[in-house]
Amino acid sequence: MDHTFWGVTIMLAATSMTNVGAVLQKKAVDRLPPFDQQPLLASVRAVLRAPLWLVGWLLASAAILLNMIALGLADLSLIQPLNGFGLVVLAVCSRLLLGERLGGKALAGIATVIAGVVALGLTVLPSRVFASPGELLGCYTRSPTLLLGGLWLLAILGLTAVARRQARLAGLLFALAAAACSVAGLVFAKGFFGLVTLVEIGPTFALPAAYPLLGLLLAGSIAALLLQQLSFQKGRAVVVTPAFAAASVALPLLPVRIVFAEGLPGPAAGACALILLGVVLLGSSTAQAPRET
Repeated sequence: MDHTFWGVTIMLAATSMTNVGAVLQKKAVDRLPPFDQQPLLASVRAVLRAPLWLVGWLLASAAILLNMIALGLADLSLIQPLNGFGLVVLAVCSRLLLGERLGGKALAGIATVIAGVVALGLTVLPSRVFASPGELLGCYTRSPTLLLGGLWLLAILGLTAVARRQARLAGLLFALAAAACSVAGLVFAKGFFGLVTLVEIGPTFALPAAYPLLGLLLAGSIAALLLQQLSFQKGRAVVVTPAFAAASVALPLLPVRIVFAEGLPGPAAGACALILLGVVLLGSSTAQAPRET
């Protein structure tokens, strides 16, 4: 139970930092030329020269590390729904820094997310504990896991292909693709940091399987970061970030069941549904909200 408590606490801090960083990155990229109208290297240089973006990136990067630590302490099926809490932070920061208004439905969404997080905390059970590195690594070598990975990759490629041709939906589609990449990275992060929890950091790097896990989690995280920057330029923060968060809450339900055989008891599943409802309320309420002038 102690591990689960600390996993939840660390994840709440991580998701708050992620959303503060997202707003700062959004504010920075809004001032830059469109990425798809200039060479890639020029876009990279412009981003790296934007101090506000760098601050947001540092916050988001630190949050990723905290997220990974939380994954080593608690179930992915429990950790991911807590991303909804960060939207409360997002809403406040978007109001203060981006001038994006929030109406009554948005406030209801915030209250619903908070209620869901509190309910999840009250219903939490001890996380699954793997007995050995072999048991944990065996989760990745079963044929259903390999099939799921192939379908996941096809879905990501499909979303990005459609996003490049649908200007009106591009921000939303890039956000969904970013969430899919992020969840894929987290599935491998669960394995790597699960090994760290079992055998500590030094012995983990003595295991050959640690390196593909680390490489795949980095690939998923980097792809998610790049796609999220595109979503920021193509859509508004209070639209694309809730979409990213909602997908991040819902998408893990399939892989954690197939890969890790994790599940949530009825009350905890209800709390997760409450968080997801709050995310949807936030996204739908702010999609048409005008920016203050």
